[in-house]
Amino acid sequence: MRMLLLLTLLFGCPAADEAEPLTFATYNLGLAVGFVPGANERAPAATDATLALEADVVCVQEVWETEHVALLEGTEAFPHTFFGAPQPEVGPEPACVGGDEDNLLECMEVDCADACTDELPQCLLDECALDFLLLEDNCMRCMQANVGGTPEEIRDTCTAETTEYSYGGAFGTGILSKHAMSGTEELLLESTTSRRSVLHAVVAAPGGDVDVFCTHLTAVFSLIPYPRPEGDWDTEQLGQITDMRAWMADRTTTGRAVLMGDMNTGLETPGVDAEVPENYAPLADGLENPYRDQDGRCTFCDDNAISSADSDATGRLIDHVFFDRFEGSYSVERLFDEPMPIESCGEELPGALSDHYGVQVTWSP
Repeated sequence: MRMLLLLTLLFGCPAADEAEPLTFATYNLGLAVGFVPGANERAPAATDATLALEADVVCVQEVWETEHVALLEGTEAFPHTFFGAPQPEVGPEPACVGGDEDNLLECMEVDCADACTDELPQCLLDECALDFLLLEDNCMRCMQANVGGTPEEIRDTCTAETTEYSYGGAFGTGILSKHAMSGTEELLLESTTSRRSVLHAVVAAPGGDVDVFCTHLTAVFSLIPYPRPEGDWDTEQLGQITDMRAWMADRTTTGRAVLMGDMNTGLETPGVDAEVPENYAPLADGLENPYRDQDGRCTFCDDNAISSADSDATGRLIDHVFFDRFEGSYSVERLFDEPMPIESCGEELPGALSDHYGVQVTWSP
């Protein structure tokens, strides 16, 4: 006993809160029904792959539907989860008045008659773009917010009410953690068509608590018009970044933070195009981005058969895991970049688990 006491005094005991490696991952599952091909068909495989990750904490995006969220909640792999509750916004006045939508619907009935739900957005842009561009802002915004519906369903909805946000006002983002979380909260961001927010949780990670932030910022479309009389997609995104970084500074209490998600902005890297690079600097200011520094390959890529079907697709790095005030080293990995067949519109097509690839970063002290 005396010898044990002497050894303890000389060498000490291992600290209970000694730092251990931590792994963080971000993944956009692309479960946007009616916008990303095969969303319902891909959901079981995409969620199973997410749950099989060895990460400590995962930030997921584009898990819009309640039944898809349920696949990720209450699991043995990640027993602690945080998804923001949907916040629908529906006005009583019709969004489309005076027959604004008639020409568009007539065009779609003629030229998109054989298109299934997954194909309708692209068919609209290919065949009926002028009629879509001529819509009044309120009508256009309502039609965008009802993605996933048939033309007739969208017309009936938007001539009766004004739907502001898609998927019933769901945010599509969630934090999955192997460790207990506390202080969960959400910052609502100003957005158009799709709800956007920032999730925050304090994760009781081995070695000490970590502030974790998870988000999905507005996409900057080149072919889909901004359906408001003032502003544009990139200005909206910049406003979200400004509000988010200020909120992070106020909410980070553990001394270190991780910010993850589909940011829809990124710089040029070898073989990868920039995406709204002017917004990346205020987003990344003072933060480390190990994946970009060590790998830098695209996450929204033109070799992905799903994303390359999208009119805006090129090879871009827009999914990020940022670190603030971590001391140590990092190892990085791109996730779920293997091609796989998917089912869409009753046919088997080349594809992948999602239109995005994921990013995983392991920090070691």
